[in-house]
Amino acid sequence: MKKIILVVALSVLTIPAFADTTVNAKLSTLGLGLEAAFPLTQSVDGRIALNTFKYSITKTSTSNGVNTDYKGDLNLGSLEALADWHPFSGSFRLSGGLVYNNNNLSMTAQPSAGSNNVNIGGTTYPMGAGESVNASIDFNKVAPYLGIGWGRTPNNTGFSFTSDIGVLFQGSPKSSVTTNNPNVTAADISQANSDLNNSVSSFKVYPVISIGLGYTF
Repeated sequence: MKKIILVVALSVLTIPAFADTTVNAKLSTLGLGLEAAFPLTQSVDGRIALNTFKYSITKTSTSNGVNTDYKGDLNLGSLEALADWHPFSGSFRLSGGLVYNNNNLSMTAQPSAGSNNVNIGGTTYPMGAGESVNASIDFNKVAPYLGIGWGRTPNNTGFSFTSDIGVLFQGSPKSSVTTNNPNVTAADISQANSDLNNSVSSFKVYPVISIGLGYTF
């Protein structure tokens, strides 16, 4: 992923050498983004965008009277390859394409202060020093995108506002629950994994909302 990010970032920075190319800086539900848009036909543009962001999560949850501390990271990372159709020869556009989706969530659960127990799959387990429960969630690596937006006006140079509203069809989330506590049964791990899958099942479709500022060369 790091090699892909480097190649795309360098490509985005070098594209402005061509006339009528727009470079955008964006803030979106996919993270902070750098994007280049360039003409394919008179009314169709191509767009390549790189998004990334990392958000730390800390929360305490209570289950069956047991308090558990959760710490983790939401890692946003995606690469967009989109086509924009400007049906009215203005800034309004209809967009579609594919996204390399490297978004994922990883968390570690440990007993809250004053306790040494966690709940796993409906069963309470004592956790020893260095023992924890780990969970991760990721999605389909290639996800279709459809949306509408406003951006560069073909054949106009200078600054422009850009925005998008759309959906990323990322498929059913894939979760994994593991622990280094040897006393936890496989049945409880399976139940915990099933519970986590159910709790995130509604994220098959991810909303994409973005705003940004660009410059057309």
